[in-house]
Amino acid sequence: MVLWYPLWEEPLFRGLLQGELIERGWTRCWVYGLSSANIAVSLLFTVFHLWSHSPIWAALVFFPSLVFGYLRDQFNSTVPSSLMHMWYNGGYFFLIDSSQLPTQSDLQ
Repeated sequence: MVLWYPLWEEPLFRGLLQGELIERGWTRCWVYGLSSANIAVSLLFTVFHLWSHSPIWAALVFFPSLVFGYLRDQFNSTVPSSLMHMWYNGGYFFLIDSSQLPTQSDLQ
């Protein structure tokens, strides 16, 4: 999950979709230097996560998605956003999954 999701989500969302919006002129910066293409794709990325997350968790995906999109805009490549996405997922799954590890009483 740490590697697989970023390896297909980043080329699809940041490469294909955000790239297409940029090609169509969605480069206007809105807030803190975030492009309109980034904001639109981040909203779509958030909606996409509703199939596997609760609405609150899906909504929280919006903020790291803006960072991934910002990296895509700055470097004109999905490599930095993919690497950051892998790092983020690694921390997410480590923190969330480690809170669900069996306790000593579960093992008895």
